[in-house]
Amino acid sequence: MATRKATEEKAETRLGMVGTSPLHLSGRDHVTGRSEFIDDMPKPRHLLTVKVLASPVAHGEIRRLDTSRAEAIPGVVRVITARDIPGVNQVGGIIPDEVCLAEDHVAFVGEPIALVAAESDEAARAGVQAIEIDIEPLKPCLTVAEAIAAENFLSPVRKIERGEVDAAMAHAPHILEGVVVNEGQEHFYMETQRSLAVPEDNGAITIYSSTQHPTEVHRMVSGVLGLPQHSVTIDIKRLGGGFGGKESQATIWAACTALAAHLTGRPAMLKLEREEDMCWTGKRHQFVSAYKVAFDDDGRILALHTELNANGGAVADATSSILERGMLHSENAYMIANHRVIGRPCRTNLPPATAFRGFGAPQGIFMIETVIQRIAHALGKDAYSVRELNAYSEGDTAPYGELIYGAEHLKPLLAELRRSSEWDARQKAIADFNAQSRWQKKGLAMVPVKFGISFTAAFLNQGVALVQIYPDGSVSVNHGAIEMGQEVNTKIAQIAATNLGLPLSAIRIETNNTKRVGNAPPTAASSGCDLNCHAVDNATDQLVPRLQAKAQELFGVCPVFFEDGVLYAPTAEGQIDRDRPLSSFKDFALKCFQGRVDLCAHGHYATPRVGFDREAGQGHPFLYYVFGAAVAEVTVDLLTGRATTDRVDILHDSGQSLNPAVDIGQIEGGFVQGMGWATTEELVYAEDGRLLSNSPATYKVPTYGDVPADFRVRLYEGSVNEVGVHQSKANGEPPLVYGEAVFFAIAEAIQAATGEYPVDLTLPATPEKVLKALKAARD
Repeated sequence: MATRKATEEKAETRLGMVGTSPLHLSGRDHVTGRSEFIDDMPKPRHLLTVKVLASPVAHGEIRRLDTSRAEAIPGVVRVITARDIPGVNQVGGIIPDEVCLAEDHVAFVGEPIALVAAESDEAARAGVQAIEIDIEPLKPCLTVAEAIAAENFLSPVRKIERGEVDAAMAHAPHILEGVVVNEGQEHFYMETQRSLAVPEDNGAITIYSSTQHPTEVHRMVSGVLGLPQHSVTIDIKRLGGGFGGKESQATIWAACTALAAHLTGRPAMLKLEREEDMCWTGKRHQFVSAYKVAFDDDGRILALHTELNANGGAVADATSSILERGMLHSENAYMIANHRVIGRPCRTNLPPATAFRGFGAPQGIFMIETVIQRIAHALGKDAYSVRELNAYSEGDTAPYGELIYGAEHLKPLLAELRRSSEWDARQKAIADFNAQSRWQKKGLAMVPVKFGISFTAAFLNQGVALVQIYPDGSVSVNHGAIEMGQEVNTKIAQIAATNLGLPLSAIRIETNNTKRVGNAPPTAASSGCDLNCHAVDNATDQLVPRLQAKAQELFGVCPVFFEDGVLYAPTAEGQIDRDRPLSSFKDFALKCFQGRVDLCAHGHYATPRVGFDREAGQGHPFLYYVFGAAVAEVTVDLLTGRATTDRVDILHDSGQSLNPAVDIGQIEGGFVQGMGWATTEELVYAEDGRLLSNSPATYKVPTYGDVPADFRVRLYEGSVNEVGVHQSKANGEPPLVYGEAVFFAIAEAIQAATGEYPVDLTLPATPEKVLKALKAARD
């Protein structure tokens, strides 16, 4: 469109346009405390508090459940069990194997059994404590090894394979085998799981849910209540963090809240306390991975056989999809001609593991990066050089048959980071330091990333939007993405402002509401901005011709240019003539309304050419790929095991960034979160399946003091994503992988102290594990 072309030509000079970095739309409200979350909303009259009786055991049979004493407590309005559910007792979104309330058995600590709706928190707590329950404990299965031995899987075991793996292994000059273990990770969002349900007339209900997936909440709540979906509305303004933990796991709490409101006829609110949230909800998947790799004297991988075994917990949740993404990233950035990966989704009696930023890809990447490190040490070669040798090149395809779109940028990006991070000089300086230092050792490591963007479930790859221009020239934008701190709202507002030629202040982003933008996919898989920005593009592409037609009718010139809320005539050459303003957009919008021009458009976008055959292990699961790399330098104190991250260099491919400041912020935050997973965030379970690291006192998330003192993040220049929104690329998940570089740098420091590699170290590399690794090497 002429309008879009004209405004894009001036994007570098107009703050708020695509490609610039205006203030976050919610920035001022966040820092002044005015941002409204569910708990800040005005409380409806007669609001009930909902508390949950959760299973205290990891596996058992319910022998008796008596709620009579709880029902007699003053202030308790209703006690709800599975027999009270008016619809279906089911909240499993992908595989229907998760009940809303347990009936005759429990499968993990924290599984909801009963609800107490009361006039106050105190009455609700007293009601939960008064419920009499008898559970016969059964032996829980807690580990991947136990699940594999019992062939206890959540979904079918899958395989992706190309080439002749066994034949290549038979003739290879070098073979290595090993096991790679990464533990899970707590989401630790600032706003715990919560929802508010408000009954309406005609038996309808509105639920304000802290969810990344309003469509799934909509569908599941409708089923649990036995209501048609048109009688259920889900509304979300923003989340206080999500990171994947509210993609599927917010559903059960919304359903519980809705049950209480529906059965009592009164508004109800449920919010988990921090310890409840940590103990009862799922985490990032633990993977126990095995590998056998063949390679030549230069370090080129000739064949790779890997087995990714995911601890999925008690119900399927999203485990099959998460494991699949791990398998699809098990070669990361490397061209491996002969490659086989097997994925096993293991069922255990832990809370259902769930989505977490990266969605299985960090686990798959951690495995292959461990392999690369071990190849380099086995040959005495530089690990960076081994990575460059094996990296994808233009024209290469993935093990699942897809052309690696944009692969021509990978090796230049790696070479540029090698230069800018001063890798070779620092390697020598670190070797000199380690030779002189007895009680401190330094390590340097790098990790690249090739990250596929799209949902691997093809039907989820769609975006929706509703754009309305009002007679005063202001614009309301509804879209299917959820704002949870990643500033998707800012980027979508920039798209709308750019396409309509308006200042950013003219755009308002509305709450996500299933009555206005129904059937939206979850905000996940780094796709929330892509899908919904495309949908806004689609909506504005419908509006612009209507506006152009009316402008030509009114002013008799063609085309008319829209910029900064002003309409301009064209020059003789068809360019914008800023000396000939025709009207303000405000006045023009009123004339359009009075002229009966349709100023509302519904936008939809369906990602093209994506699809994956799971049985064959072949297909085109991703629209495009994001590339990048990180170099991390650490110092390890050999007396305490504590590692300090001294310097980090990141070079990341954002295509033509929609908002460089937002993208760099996402990269920085993703790295720190990945560093936490790799170094400090340790989940500790008791033998009976209870989580022991259940509070900030026992579970260490990174803080400001853990941020590298020297932190250098740059966007890679020269990458153009022809299939992206305004040629941009997604940023949400890939940067988390960069945190793995810190783990490998710690391992390098341990090797410098002991002379042994591989080191006996699993992720996260906590100080305790570092000391154990040092001791194991000495022994």
